[in-house]
Amino acid sequence: MISNHVLVRVFSLLLGVGIPFSSYSLVNAAETCVSFKPVEGSSYEVRKTVSSSGVTPGVRNNWDTDFVVPGGTNFIRYITTITSETPENYNIIINFRQGDNTSEQVFRRDGARLVGGIPFQIVIAPSASSRQPFQINTNIRGRQGARYRISVSGCSES
Repeated sequence: MISNHVLVRVFSLLLGVGIPFSSYSLVNAAETCVSFKPVEGSSYEVRKTVSSSGVTPGVRNNWDTDFVVPGGTNFIRYITTITSETPENYNIIINFRQGDNTSEQVFRRDGARLVGGIPFQIVIAPSASSRQPFQINTNIRGRQGARYRISVSGCSES
C-alpha cells in the first residue's frame, strides 16, 4: 500500500507543484535517515549547472550524479532532494545500481516543473524482496545553464 505522503509527492510532481520540505514530513519517528556522499565530492549535496546535450564529438554532458549507498544497513526508503535555483522543467531519472553491474530504473519523469528555491523530493520505497543498491544514479536534464542542487539519503528502521 502506498502511503499518503508518497501520493502527495507524486501528485505534486505530476501537477508541477512543489511542496516545501519543511512543511511536509516524510520520515517516521521510528526511522533513522543518513545522507549519502556522491562518488565525486566530499559534501553530501552537489550543485550542478546543466551542460550541453553532449552530441558534439568530444563534449560530454554532466547529467549524471552517483551517490554511494553505505553497506551494512537495510534501507527501507530512499529520498532524492532536488532544489532548482529558478523555476525550471527537468527530465529526471533515478537508477539503482547493483554490484553485479546491473541497474534498475526506479523513477522517471520528463518535464517535471520545479519551483525555484523550494526542495522537491522523490521518495522511493523498494519492495522487501529488492536487492540493496550499492549506488544511486541520478540523471537530470534541463535547459542548458539551469542550476540545481541534489542530495540523496536513505532511511532505515530504528
